[in-house]
Amino acid sequence: MKKQTLTRKQQKALLDIAKRLMVEVENRGDLEARGCDSEDFIEVPVWGIQKAMEEAYLLGKAEK
Repeated sequence: MKKQTLTRKQQKALLDIAKRLMVEVENRGDLEARGCDSEDFIEVPVWGIQKAMEEAYLLGKAEK
């Protein structure tokens, strides 16, 4: 199975969703690993994760 990668546009769309729904991501500014536990492991409420996953799923479904 071929590994699929996200386009820059898709990556930006996911970051926009995360920033809008997760204050910690908005404050952090990105989703890049920084190699520092205090910066890479953030507190996010489960409802924020659920909503972000739903929006990402719908975004992907709309692109097909």
